[in-house]
Amino acid sequence: MADGPKLVNVRDLGDRGVKKVHTRLGQLAVGEASGQPFAVSNRCRHLGASLGEGKVTENGCLKCPWHGAEYDVTTGKMTLGPQGALFAPVRQVVRSVTNAVARLRRYRVTEIGGEIHLAEP
Repeated sequence: MADGPKLVNVRDLGDRGVKKVHTRLGQLAVGEASGQPFAVSNRCRHLGASLGEGKVTENGCLKCPWHGAEYDVTTGKMTLGPQGALFAPVRQVVRSVTNAVARLRRYRVTEIGGEIHLAEP
């Protein structure tokens, strides 16, 4: 697997562990979770927030900045539905539907010399 275009320097991820990056594929949320680089589609499946403006949690999930939904960046699955009292009645439905038909798209990446790159086939 050859290295493709550079997406971000790991040192630029900051405390949130993720950044929104503009690429030829569109906007991606790029970061590191549990010591592994990742790139996923940038929009939360709940209401479209920019996941690149969220944060990586201690358990390695990507957390939406608007309503706290969390995603496993290795599978694209929503692991925690939107948070807050308003969303309690629909939290599980949003999670189930997202996981059935709208997981985050994942992109292959490599980390080379402190930089995260799209992986070329």
